[in-house]
Amino acid sequence: MKLTIREIAKLADVSITTVSLILNGKGDRFSDETKRKVFKVVEENHYTPNYFASNIIKKKSQLIGIVVPTIKEPFAATLINLIQKELSQKNYHLITSESFGEMEEEKKILERYAQFSVEAIFCFTGTVFPSEWFKGGCFQEIPVVFIDKGINHSPYGNVYLNEYETVFKAMEWLIEKGHQKIGLIKDNGIEFSFPERGKAYKDALQKHGIPINDKRITSTDFSVESGYLGAQKIMKNSEVTAIFCSDDNLALGCYQAVFDSGKRVNEEIEIIGFDGIELLKNIRPQIKTLENPFEEFAHILSYKVLQAINHPKEKQEDCYLEMTFNLD
Repeated sequence: MKLTIREIAKLADVSITTVSLILNGKGDRFSDETKRKVFKVVEENHYTPNYFASNIIKKKSQLIGIVVPTIKEPFAATLINLIQKELSQKNYHLITSESFGEMEEEKKILERYAQFSVEAIFCFTGTVFPSEWFKGGCFQEIPVVFIDKGINHSPYGNVYLNEYETVFKAMEWLIEKGHQKIGLIKDNGIEFSFPERGKAYKDALQKHGIPINDKRITSTDFSVESGYLGAQKIMKNSEVTAIFCSDDNLALGCYQAVFDSGKRVNEEIEIIGFDGIELLKNIRPQIKTLENPFEEFAHILSYKVLQAINHPKEKQEDCYLEMTFNLD
């Protein structure tokens, strides 16, 4: 049977406070005899302290919370997996909760993490939070590292990608190949918001004198099913020879829709995704995708959160990363 601190105190004939202080390394004021009595009871009964209780006292829970709209989105899922691998080497554990992009749900998760005494929080969000929620980059004294393209001010800095430039190059690549009828499946701005991708698509078409046809554009959430339905809608309403998808989940769904329509993928309808997840590299014919530097991104975020934990009042710089543009 697992002993409690109360039972250890009774067996050692000392107070509960004495046991608690000794087990948490704060028993210098007690005699060696008192400490021996406590440790003898602990050893004989194979006592293991309650993880949460002991770490709340130490303020070192080794827990890091993650707020994310949905874990199904490839960008967030890939980053979280890589961050977990890196931080586990430092004996940290991640807790992930989905907010579905709703601010009230995000606040509930933040409050729950505060109750768990997490040491820091990663927040993937498209929400602009009230400034009073965060003081000095912290939520209730817990450092928060945002993955939000800088929409919320943070002293811990942000990580930026050259999304606009990369999408613009991809559009020009399609145009140079002779594509004039290019579709777009983009985010609906609810769970995630990536306006640069849609803007780059339109700017590239306008630069080359190609009219923007709203029938070739659809907005949706970032799921495979939504990519499928979005591609179906575009192909039904307008002729297209290429479709740019603002996310690799959308590209997967688009791929299925094009295949089911009887069209030849990348011959009759070219598909380009966004993120560069591993799955797309193993599909034949292969879906072209704009690749994020995930490992470097995850390494930077891991460093930022450790710095925030150890030096919460220290300002950190923004970081800028280059995406890989390789469609040939």
